[in-house]
Amino acid sequence: MITFIKIISQMQKQTKASKRRGAPQSRVERDIQADRLPQINDQLSVGKILRFTTTGGAGGTTSTTVTFENLLDAWFIAGTATNGYQLFDFVKIKRVTIRAVSSVASQVSVTVGIEFPGLVLGASGSGNQASETTLGNAKIAMCTLKPGKDSPAGKWQPSSSAAAFVVRATNSDNTVCTGAIIDVELAYKNSADISPAALASAPAGMIAGQLYYGGIDGGRLAATWARSVFIPRI
Repeated sequence: MITFIKIISQMQKQTKASKRRGAPQSRVERDIQADRLPQINDQLSVGKILRFTTTGGAGGTTSTTVTFENLLDAWFIAGTATNGYQLFDFVKIKRVTIRAVSSVASQVSVTVGIEFPGLVLGASGSGNQASETTLGNAKIAMCTLKPGKDSPAGKWQPSSSAAAFVVRATNSDNTVCTGAIIDVELAYKNSADISPAALASAPAGMIAGQLYYGGIDGGRLAATWARSVFIPRI
């Protein structure tokens, strides 16, 4: 008798819960009402981590300034063999990380660093900085940094020559540390009201319609300060 009462009580609870949720058919009818269409848009927004490795290019300098234009040029589509276009119209940086060991056997230390200068007139800059120095090759020098949430790098930015961040990798003899790995975690999105922008640095030998990765500073493979590790790259 006790078991029977428990079963009846459970059935009553399930019936009440079903009434609160509404029958499946009722929910379907509510969702397809012509005057209550769901809100949607045609905007594409993606998160991505771009990875680069430093080279001896760009004059062998130990640091480089990366602009918002550079980041939008870093992943693009070829229109023709010599014309490339940005895939997205806006970029927002979430984090930058750099790792390195000394690239010169005779040198005993390496220093890596990141800075978000935020020197844009009329905008709120953060000036966030981070650096690390290690001795020998037994340990990797690494630092990671986020931009200030109210700084230009921490907000959606269109393509421009304004500085997004500065990154450096230096051996103890003041030469560039080649082979350092830089991860740039960011988000992209497009706009229906803006035509695709052409790349600042015109590539050559591309296949029309192919997606390509560029250098961290907008330079091509032989001249960039840090080339993409992804392929195809140019």
